[in-house]
Amino acid sequence: MQDLRIEGVDALWAGWSHEGAAAELVRALKYGRVTASVTPIADRMATQVPTAQRPDLVTWVPCSPTRRRERGFDPAELLARALARRLRCPARHLLRRLDDDPQTARTREGRMAGPRLALRRGRLRGLVLVVDDVCTTGSTLRVAAAALRSGGAAAVVAAVATVAPAASRQAATAPLR
Repeated sequence: MQDLRIEGVDALWAGWSHEGAAAELVRALKYGRVTASVTPIADRMATQVPTAQRPDLVTWVPCSPTRRRERGFDPAELLARALARRLRCPARHLLRRLDDDPQTARTREGRMAGPRLALRRGRLRGLVLVVDDVCTTGSTLRVAAAALRSGGAAAVVAAVATVAPAASRQAATAPLR
């Protein structure tokens, strides 16, 4: 996988490149509602997070309300909670979605702008790990990191199941591991 740098994200770890069997595993979770795929994805994601950078708290990028109603669950939430268990740290619902447009339904401009996210409540401290299923442009993680930092997070790192191998990216600040 290539290096990926995202503004406001101190480090990003991906389980796999978004291709082949890994992409199929994520699609099975998101579109096939195969929640059993959370286990192997979270297992792989946990191996990518360095021990020295274990978070104080894990959260996730919420999917659009429409997608959540359609699926009956939020894939990123399932992954975040499973990853938090493996890392032995708490998971909290910190972000809320201010729009209802799925990233996949947006124009290129809309994808690069990212979703509208805000901190749900409270003040944060320490290192926060934000989880998402797929990183394509980095925009969603950039917006999530900004919201978490506005709430007081000292550092924001991210973990995703897969990262798109050759997509246009946001401005960079940290390497993909």
